[in-house]
Parts: sequence; structure tokens; C-alpha cells
Amino acid sequence: MDGFTIQQQTRRPAIALPSNPSLLFMKNIHYFLIAILGIIILYSISYLNQPEKISLNEIWKYENKKVVVEGIVKNKINEILEISDGKGEAKIYWKNNEDIHFGDKIEAMGKVARYGDDLIIFAEKLSIVEKWNNKNISLPYLAENFAEYINKNVAVIGYVYSTGKDYFYLTDEKMEYKIKVYYNESKNLQKYEKVLVKALFCYNSENLNFYLKICTEFHGVEKYD
Repeated sequence: MDGFTIQQQTRRPAIALPSNPSLLFMKNIHYFLIAILGIIILYSISYLNQPEKISLNEIWKYENKKVVVEGIVKNKINEILEISDGKGEAKIYWKNNEDIHFGDKIEAMGKVARYGDDLIIFAEKLSIVEKWNNKNISLPYLAENFAEYINKNVAVIGYVYSTGKDYFYLTDEKMEYKIKVYYNESKNLQKYEKVLVKALFCYNSENLNFYLKICTEFHGVEKYD
């Protein structure tokens, strides 16, 4: 008939299946092992390129090298952080340090280089390992470990022993230790009230005594149950 055509249907070639299924399985295992080996090699290269974590008393050995360090913040002057790890001290340059305070435990990675006469770590990465106010300590513990906390923020649990115009004395449960706390709102405290004091732990070399000073907006005294 005019206008009517018959198209011959083309056959698609059949998919050839492997005659030996075990051969296909072995090939898959081969590719899998190659992939695993590649991952291991990449991980090893990444691990070997990681800077060494050092103690702060070894910093002089690593001038012009990248290192990882950890320590407690003892001082902060503009972009410079001074830290200690109990073995030594070091300075770290880190611009965005508004949220870092005395007593914070930090970890930094960066290159050791000269800054004037000092060696300093120019940090590329920095993280806060532990905030100073995440760890509450007792007054006896502070007294027995005072060297670790001088000029650092502390959170101390104790009892109000007596109050003055702009200060009060903090004592422990057995009243074996007492320390003066400079606090403008001392008149609102009750004798023997249990409190948590967040303050700067200081030492007066002239009078040879320790004291706590509430001197920033994140310091204070609160009831402790």
C-alpha cells in the first residue's frame, strides 16, 4: 500500500557475560585493594606532612619550621598571647583573640620565626581546648597549686567568711584557708554563704600575699549549690 512502509527492527547485541564468575570476583577484589592502598598512601602523606607537637622549652630548635603547641594563656598584649605548658613559655601571634582570656588552654599551629629579639609562633590555626571557667576548683586546691594559677583567671568554690566595703574573705569548708577577694558588691553577700568566685588570681610581692580580683565583665560572684 502507498505510504505504508515496514521498518526492520534492529537487534541489540546481547551483553556478553563472563564465562567464569570467579574471574569477575577476583577483578573486583583487585580494584578494591588498589582503592584501599591509595587511601592508605594519601593518609600516610598527610600524616607525614603534619607539624610536630613540641614542648614550649624546645621552641628554639624549630626556628623557621611549623610546629603545634599547647598551653595555658598567661598574658595577652594586643595580638600577642603568652602561654605556658609547665615546662616553658612561648609567645603566639594571633589576631582574632577577643574570646581568649587568661587561664584558657589553647592549641596552636604555626611557624616559628623571629619577632625582634624573640622567637614567636605565627599561628595559622588556633583553637581553645578548655575555657578557664569550665573547671571549678576548691580553695585548698588553689592553695596547694598556687604556682600554676598566678595571674590567671580562676573559678573558685568557697564560703564567705567576712565582708568589708569593697572586699570579702573567702574560706573553705573547714576554714583552714582564707583569701581576700576584691569585690565592689560585697555588701550583698551573706556570711557562710557558699559561692563561686570567678576572678583573677594575683600575688602581691610587697606584702607577700595572694588575693582574688574581680576586674572584668566576665568575673563575678554567684551562689553555688
